[in-house]
Formats: sequence, C-alpha cells, structure tokens
Amino acid sequence: MTISSTTIRPLYVVDTNALIWYLKQDRKLGAQAAAVFEAAERGETWLIISAIVVAELYYADKKHRLFQDFRQTYLALKGKPYFRIVPFAPDDVLDFDQHSDVPEMHDRIIAGLARRIDAPLLTADPLIVAAGLGETVW
Repeated sequence: MTISSTTIRPLYVVDTNALIWYLKQDRKLGAQAAAVFEAAERGETWLIISAIVVAELYYADKKHRLFQDFRQTYLALKGKPYFRIVPFAPDDVLDFDQHSDVPEMHDRIIAGLARRIDAPLLTADPLIVAAGLGETVW
C-alpha cells in the first residue's frame, strides 16, 4: 500500500535509490519522499538506513561515479542527526521467506527491516511496491 498524503510518521526506512536521489538532489525523488526528507532535516522524523543500503550506495558510486569522494559522502551522511544506520544481522535472513514476492536479496533485507520496525519504506522500486509488504512512500 502506498500512502497518499504527506502525514509525517515517526520514522521511515530509506531504499538505496531514494537515498541516492536525495543526496544528488535529483528530480527523480518523488514529491512525498522529498517531503519526508525535508521533515527529517527539520527534526520531525528519523530516517533508518540499513547497512545494506550503504553497501549498495558504495557500489553504485563505483559503477556510476556519483560522488567526488565516497568516504566524505558517507561520513557526512553518518553525521546527519536524522539518519540512523542499522546493521544487518544474520538472524534477519529468517525473514527472507516472508518477503518472497521481492525477488532481489538486498531489497528483501530493506523491506524486512521496514516490516520489523513497522515503518513506511521510501522507495520507487516497482517490485517492492507491487509486493505489498507494507506502506511505501514516493
């Protein structure tokens, strides 16, 4: 289910593309997702980032040269008070079967995190949205 208003929740999980588009100030970032990032910047919500998203961000940077200095980008991201980077734990694989409608492993990890903490997921990924595993915002 996609939420259709910009009612700000206490926290959100951030998918990789949403994070890239936010960091790059790319117009691909949906209006509702942009509103959530802006609310976070004002201290109105928390944005949760899986360590898997950080790894995907690194590989996207290596492939597409997104940032001048990835290390600097990562440290700046980590230093923002509204972001919380959470680890991927081995026990999290036990959720994979609950998310079998999401074909890609990393996306299952991200969707599983959103489900476990009962938070909307900032994503435009059509396969995650179609899986209907929880609320998505774009």
